[in-house]
Order: sequence, then C-alpha cells, then structure tokens
Amino acid sequence: MSHPLESIYALQKKDRRLIKLVREIRDIPQRKSDIEAQLAGSTQKLEIARDSKKHTEASLKEQELEVESLKERVVKYKQQQMEAKTNDQYRAFVKEIGTVEREISDLEDKEIVLMENLEKGKAIVAECEEKLGGEKAGIADELGELDARSAELTEMLEQMKADRARAAEQCDKSILQKYTRIMNNKRDFAVIMVEPGGHCGGCHMKLPPQVTNDARNPTKIVVCNFCGRIVYNP
Repeated sequence: MSHPLESIYALQKKDRRLIKLVREIRDIPQRKSDIEAQLAGSTQKLEIARDSKKHTEASLKEQELEVESLKERVVKYKQQQMEAKTNDQYRAFVKEIGTVEREISDLEDKEIVLMENLEKGKAIVAECEEKLGGEKAGIADELGELDARSAELTEMLEQMKADRARAAEQCDKSILQKYTRIMNNKRDFAVIMVEPGGHCGGCHMKLPPQVTNDARNPTKIVVCNFCGRIVYNP
C-alpha cells in the first residue's frame, strides 16, 4: 500500500519550483528599475557639463558684445578727436581712447580664457555623451535579456501550473486541503521528512517516538507537535 503523502510530497516539489519561478518573475521589474537607475549618475554629469558649456557660451557672447560696444565708442571718440578745437580737448580724447582700449584689451584676454574653457567644456560634453551612449547600449541589452527571460518564465509558469493541476488531481482531497492550508501559512514546506534521530525536518525539534512511528503508517496523517507541519517518514 503506497503512502498517501507520496503524491502530496511530489506536489510540494512542484509548488516549491512554482514559488521560486513566481518570485523570479516578480523580481524582474525591480531588477529593470535598478539597471535603469545606473544611468542617473552619467545623465546628471552630462546635464552639468551641458549647463556649464551654456554658461560659458553666454559669458563669451556677453564679452563679445561688450567689446563691440567699446570699439564703437573708440571710433566715436576718434571722430570727436578729429573735431577737437583745442589741445586740451584733443588730449582728453586721447586719454579716453587709451582707457577704453585698455578695457578692450582686458576683455579680449578674458575672451581668450573663455574660449579655452568653452573648448574644454565641449570636450567634456562629448566625453559624457559618449559614455552615456555606451551605457545606454549596454543597459538596453540587459533590459532586452530581462524581457526575454520574463517571457520565457511566464511561458514556463503556465506549463508548470497545468502540470501542478494534474498532479493535484492525484492527491487525496482531504489531505490536499490540509496541505494547502499549512503551505499558505508556512510559505516554505507543509510536508517534511523525519530527520535522523527523530527530529522534525521543519523546526528540527525532537519528535515524540509515537509521532515518528505514526508517520510511517499510511493510514495516519500526523503533524509536528511544535511547528504543525505534516510529518512524513517513508
């Protein structure tokens, strides 16, 4: 006479595989989110580099406009200088022209520094864009693999559910109900083997001799006195 727990124990193995499979499927969205989050650092660096470049460009444009304005003032002063009536007026224009030309020289020196900074900024932006592009390509591959894995697991899940349903039909209904209740409560094992020395395979407590003996009897279904799992001693 076969033990009625044989089919239940076999069902439990299927359920354990199903639990693992469902857990992996549920973990995939989080894994995808974690992978996508890796781009955040590189994206932020690129945004900072672009903002810095824009600021440098704006400063350079501002300097160029100011230099242009000062050069126009020099032209105006020179025209007025040619119309000077006295030497004092002429010398005054010379002084003004000299002052403005020094301002122009200082601004042009600053322009050179800004242009150098702009070239460096462009190089940094290009480097960040290249790095981000490479990361996006790599991440796209990883995300594609996860999507493929999700589809594969989902197909396996449906097959395993059908297989599990067929196996459940071979089990004693009353024992199956008890097994299902315990499994939903424990979330790991409902049926456990008696370990050497007469210990429970679930909580590892020492079982009473009567329980270990009854666990061999196919006409009896016994549970651990401590954890409440079904004890199986084939």
